[in-house]
Amino acid sequence: MELEVIPYYAALIRATQGTFKMKYLLLLLMTCSSNLLYADDNLPASCQPLVVQGETIKLSAKQPMVILIHSLAEGDLWLNHPIADVGASAGWSSQLNAGNWTALALNKEDFELSCIESKPGHEQQVPCEGMLAACEWPTVRMPAQLKGTFWAGENMTLPALLVHLGGRGFGLPASAK
Repeated sequence: MELEVIPYYAALIRATQGTFKMKYLLLLLMTCSSNLLYADDNLPASCQPLVVQGETIKLSAKQPMVILIHSLAEGDLWLNHPIADVGASAGWSSQLNAGNWTALALNKEDFELSCIESKPGHEQQVPCEGMLAACEWPTVRMPAQLKGTFWAGENMTLPALLVHLGGRGFGLPASAK
């Protein structure tokens, strides 16, 4: 991922007129803030982190893969995939409790999920950034009988989700087991 220099940081560097300490402080600050986009160091080692930025999480797969999604929220979330033609389908959602994981088998380009915060008495859409961490397993062997895009496992601890995926016939990377 290529980082863009934020104009604010560039102005600060110019304003300091090249002082040694300030340049290193700004470099450290930019590095730390870019790491917040990934927000989760608990991802399985073989799972490649995805950037979760803004209102929704945008996913794309040219070949079948598994996306792991981890809730960083303090409360319950609903992951919602909006459907343009609601007459043909009611859309689909998945509940994700705080700290739990969900796996999405993805075989589609331009797939988007929004985050709905669920509290007693009301639900509201919230930015997915800061609420979710996600990673992709592009080398997972998919079960022959399962095709398309679907929730492969929902709302579980990571160890339980990995066992569930293995039980459904997904061939997980060795470092995931």
